[in-house]
Amino acid sequence: MPGVPAQTHASSYQLYKTLPAPRFPCPSCPRPCSVLGSLMPTVTRAAALTLDFLVIGGGVGGLAVAYVLSKAGHRVRVLERRDLNVPGGGHRVPPNLSKILRQWVGEEELMKVSTRCVGTPFHHLRTGELVGYLHWKPAVMAETGGEFLLMHHDDIIRMLYKLATEAGATIDFNTEVTSIQQGSDAIPNPSVTLANGDVLTADILIGADGYKSLVREVVLEEEDNAKPAGMTLYTGVVDAEGMLKDPELRPYALSDEWAIFMGSHRSVCGHPVRAKKEYFFHVYSWHNLDGLEQDGEENWDELFPTEKMNVETHGPKVQRLIKMAPYLIRTRFMSRKDGIDDWADATGRIVLLGDAAHPSFPGGSHGASMAVEDAVVLGSLFSHLRMMDQIPSFLSAYQELRQRRCDLVKLADIGNAQMVAMPDGPHAEARDEDMRRRKDEWDEGTLKAQFEEIAEIFLYDAGDAAEEWWVNWGRFSQTAREQPNVVNFNNFNFSSVVVHDD
Repeated sequence: MPGVPAQTHASSYQLYKTLPAPRFPCPSCPRPCSVLGSLMPTVTRAAALTLDFLVIGGGVGGLAVAYVLSKAGHRVRVLERRDLNVPGGGHRVPPNLSKILRQWVGEEELMKVSTRCVGTPFHHLRTGELVGYLHWKPAVMAETGGEFLLMHHDDIIRMLYKLATEAGATIDFNTEVTSIQQGSDAIPNPSVTLANGDVLTADILIGADGYKSLVREVVLEEEDNAKPAGMTLYTGVVDAEGMLKDPELRPYALSDEWAIFMGSHRSVCGHPVRAKKEYFFHVYSWHNLDGLEQDGEENWDELFPTEKMNVETHGPKVQRLIKMAPYLIRTRFMSRKDGIDDWADATGRIVLLGDAAHPSFPGGSHGASMAVEDAVVLGSLFSHLRMMDQIPSFLSAYQELRQRRCDLVKLADIGNAQMVAMPDGPHAEARDEDMRRRKDEWDEGTLKAQFEEIAEIFLYDAGDAAEEWWVNWGRFSQTAREQPNVVNFNNFNFSSVVVHDD
């Protein structure tokens, strides 16, 4: 959860500090410009060489990359095993993502399904006591070029689906991939076999198929090594109409806030979605120490009966909120000790994106952001394609530009989630005291500190990162390939050569 005061969980923000420095639109400008969002480069050029792309997975990352590649003139087909009508929860949409969406669909369309987040109240889970408050100040958001929005997953998916199809991409729903075949030296094109027996071939295959990626196993040439990481997430959505009838829940349904309830080995966060027509919440259960078993799968498919949720450690209003949900989605956090080193296969024609490449922390604030940023970088690079032998350098640059940022942002998400689920004791008491002090002593100095803490996350411009690589490296390597350095001996003065006898 970005924006939690640095003193509360310093290690998370030390990670933020190691991210690449923000890039400003004007070299002569010493500070970020408030119109940064409007200056983000959009892929408007058509690639000189266009390819056939198969994208496995029609989630946030898959639809986003289908859109940007189609905008660059490529032929894109997305294969999604489900359809648009699947259960989902909410997303925090930080400025680094909201400014991309705003550029793609416009302010008016974006705000039809969004709520601007004005702040984050921190409560005790059991008592409901307000401990602290983090303001998402308009001045801070203006500096990032975007806004902090609260949205429903389904609304983001439908927005991206519309963009991708209108740009020319083909989206096949209810289409399951059963196997993937790598290309060979003779025929480099990868192919996939569908459940109905059909075989599809493309120039490049993108694996955007989530946590339990089938494509990842082909890229790594081994089975997934995921292990339980000690947290199970429960996601629920309730109709705001029911909350409005409850005097204690009504303020949350009408709020512009992302509320967090802190407990021992458990936390709950929630916020309005769909322009306040619904309210979404996450329940984070850690290490089987709060009365809930660590169970479930690493996906968003399992529907968990609400009545089975143990809510004894929750205050009465949070209990009532959870019980209003018709069902919960259970997701298990898994870790991979060695990470995912290679995002492209040995043939250089299969590449991973989003959770398939860098599995995000379930319930974190940046999973969707990282997937869309991946798509923007990949689309920008392939808009420069002129010849096939550029592909390896593009895929290498894509991973180089994205991997470190994604890993560090994920660690920050984990650290902040652990901070609000500290066990009772001196560390939790020190956290609470720091929050109380900041709530009472907020001033412009704190505002400045807050901006410095979040700037490198929120100011990031994925398109600019890709274009900078192209300007500094990509175009020169292309020139070298197109115009190899050949010595013209016809103009060489051999009379100047002196031969020494040994």
